[in-house]
Amino acid sequence: MKNKVEVFFASDNNYLPYLSVALTSLSDHASDDFIYNVHILTTDFSDDSLKTTKELVKPNINVSVHNIKEKIDLIKRELAVRLRDYYSDSIYYRLFIPSLFPRLKRAVYLDSDIVLTDDVAKLYFTDLNGNLLGAVTDESVIAVPVFCDYVKCQIGISNEREYFNSGVLVIDLDGFRREGIEEKFTYLLKTYNFDTVAPDQDYLNFLCRGKVEYLDCGWNKHAIEANVIPRSELHIMHFNMFNKPWHYSGVQNGDLFWYYAAKTPFLSTLIRNRFAYTDEERERDSAGAVKLIEAAQRISEGEVFMAHSLTSVASDN
Repeated sequence: MKNKVEVFFASDNNYLPYLSVALTSLSDHASDDFIYNVHILTTDFSDDSLKTTKELVKPNINVSVHNIKEKIDLIKRELAVRLRDYYSDSIYYRLFIPSLFPRLKRAVYLDSDIVLTDDVAKLYFTDLNGNLLGAVTDESVIAVPVFCDYVKCQIGISNEREYFNSGVLVIDLDGFRREGIEEKFTYLLKTYNFDTVAPDQDYLNFLCRGKVEYLDCGWNKHAIEANVIPRSELHIMHFNMFNKPWHYSGVQNGDLFWYYAAKTPFLSTLIRNRFAYTDEERERDSAGAVKLIEAAQRISEGEVFMAHSLTSVASDN
């Protein structure tokens, strides 16, 4: 019997074309030696939405859609309070995988704005050495001193190189259940609802600190021009934040996105959207980046409350 690889994405209806690109790239690099169970967590589309894409993946890849609207609605009000206009509540879905899938022991979580250039099974079978997570240091944080200060002051992580990006994760689901990560997260969100720069990521970094297996940059490479790695070292390209090749030209490794987009039923839609992206929307992106930096600076210069409160809660639970 072939070993199974459990992979999760979170998506909404607006992100279906990009999810389709990610799935196509995953399929292209999937080994015939494994069965890949790909789970799509959503609140607003069904299996039929991915019908054409599912027909394109290899036979050993099972794609299923899981509507988790009922679970999300239970804490919807708390989730929405601190979300900025460039986040959706889908960023929290990864935190609920352990309780939604109680029989699974391990999972890979991937954001939908990624392209794989290697077999995701390699990531899935990574030795976590007893840690809760496998993750990659967040390049976008290291590149901006204000974010580094924020990580140290408000989240209580003394070395910014220990702050990971939550868009690509290998999760020890049994460990998450044992440590009560979901319960602690939900309690913190409802009780404190701190003003944060990256809501789910900040909480995850705190709750899992000291229990993270750090992976090579190539498993979650951002489009940071100051840090370019050889294609031979690239496994997952992550077009996070505002560096989207479907909005801008010249994005690092953007050609990879278009290569796989050409294999999906959404190519014409993606091309049309690319040329329809307006100067006003680009200005909004620039303003959003500035607001993020301003928010990080404002929070960092305020009372050091978040890390102290989180420490107290973690010790009480």
